[in-house]
Amino acid sequence: MLRNDTKNNTRLHSAARISLMFAKVVCAVIAILLMTSVVLAGSQDRPAAKVTISVDGQTWEWVSTQKTVGSALMEAGITLNTSDRVLPGLNVNLGPGMRVKVTRIEDKVIYKKENVPFKSIVKFNPQITGRRVVQEGKAGEKEVQYVYRYKDGVKVAERVSGSKVTKQPVSQIVAVSHPSMLASRGGSYVRHLTMYASAYTPFHCGGSASGNCAMGFRAGKGVVAVDPHVIPLGTKLYVEGYGVAMAADTGGAIKRTRIDLCFDSYGEAMNYGRRTVTVWILE
Repeated sequence: MLRNDTKNNTRLHSAARISLMFAKVVCAVIAILLMTSVVLAGSQDRPAAKVTISVDGQTWEWVSTQKTVGSALMEAGITLNTSDRVLPGLNVNLGPGMRVKVTRIEDKVIYKKENVPFKSIVKFNPQITGRRVVQEGKAGEKEVQYVYRYKDGVKVAERVSGSKVTKQPVSQIVAVSHPSMLASRGGSYVRHLTMYASAYTPFHCGGSASGNCAMGFRAGKGVVAVDPHVIPLGTKLYVEGYGVAMAADTGGAIKRTRIDLCFDSYGEAMNYGRRTVTVWILE
């Protein structure tokens, strides 16, 4: 008798547990249905808007009850990239008759190899005649990084975002026999002056008693006296009819466009006399 009562109690407890579980499931289903009805009711409260969407070369009409442009595009299954442009903006409230335009923006990085032009250096060399190429020039090479911008697949802009020289150019070196040839070939003289030239020797015709020039070394052919305010001492020159020289001396009568040319002998100085010359100031 006691065993039968125990069995009956066990059956009653199992039935109670099943009933409790069933009640919980029913409550959960009812809660879900209530939440869904609230959402649907909220959507039904917002009037549907017919909009025109243009993207990826296609245009169509879309009816949506979404609040914003962004949520309507998401509803329509349109995936946006971070660089894409949307007009009107994603956060703009959706309205009937609105035209939504999605412009695809894409930047592509392109690498190109380009030549680096070589420089032409012209140097004065009185020991040659005319013009002589001392060293042939060779173009270098650089890698240039371009960024091409595309709108809806059409290239609209490009810019250089960086470059790197991968091969250095080799300069062309040209020697010329007269400074007048430097100007026409982009060479290395600063300017030229028209000056009135006279002549002297280290100990005569204005030379010092010691035979030294103003810069302290022995004067001779190739040393010229100048006005330091016009041509600084130490400047390399080419004097027409005289040759390469250095502005290394001064004189009391040598002012402005006067220049005094030193010769090794008194006879040479006398033979030179006085004349107007062109003086090229070299680099």
